[in-house]
Amino acid sequence: MTVVTNEVKQAEYILEHGEVGRKPTHTLFLLGKYYRQKKQYTKAQTVQRLHLFMQQHDKTYNSALWENTLEDIAKKATRYPLHEVDSVGITQSELDRIASVKNLKYEKLLFSMLCYAKLYNLISERNNGWVNTDIPELYRTAKVTVKHREDKFIYLNDIEQTGLISFSKKNDNLNLRVNFADMTETPAVCVSDFRALGYEYLNYRGEGTFIRCAHCGRLVRKNSRKDFSTKYCKECAAVVKGSQKCAWDRRNRKIRKS
Repeated sequence: MTVVTNEVKQAEYILEHGEVGRKPTHTLFLLGKYYRQKKQYTKAQTVQRLHLFMQQHDKTYNSALWENTLEDIAKKATRYPLHEVDSVGITQSELDRIASVKNLKYEKLLFSMLCYAKLYNLISERNNGWVNTDIPELYRTAKVTVKHREDKFIYLNDIEQTGLISFSKKNDNLNLRVNFADMTETPAVCVSDFRALGYEYLNYRGEGTFIRCAHCGRLVRKNSRKDFSTKYCKECAAVVKGSQKCAWDRRNRKIRKS
């Protein structure tokens, strides 16, 4: 699950646009936290709000099938603090340390790990540089691909040799710690979207051409074609085109009736 820096803003965006998302349970859990912690709704009120949201925005929604899930979400939504971090600041000295490894894949991984570590440092004073995300998610957001699964661990082992990161000393813990996070220096780059951290790093370096989706804010590679992809990400382009088609159909029906 991709980390959201400002969960309050994200919840309000979801409610405004009615976006259930690809993983409805993730969306509902975020909304559950928002309702319980920000709006101070009771468990019963939260269940009712979540039910109405799904009823309004998911045509396949069956309340009987979701009843237990909504109850469980409303119950657990107070256990995990709702965080409001507008952005994570990356300093020039940190960027210089990352660039020193002189391997673009490793640099994107380091930048991504640093973003996660600093976010969790802001959320919890006890975090102390830990990345707190699983390795597949790290590689996905860093936009780093490998030919073989074991290459993921080889890359991380190589990076560890630089001293910039450390592994947990517990054998059953795959968590990583960033050793060069600076929480005091003025940021040179601010990151508020964790969906494509590798692209955020490339955009900072001026490598490649990127746009920020006008609908959801995701950073995506710019398509050379002069179409929706020059303004929206692939997912939002489909949504916007669908909305425009519906509006066009409604206008034509009114014209035919008049």
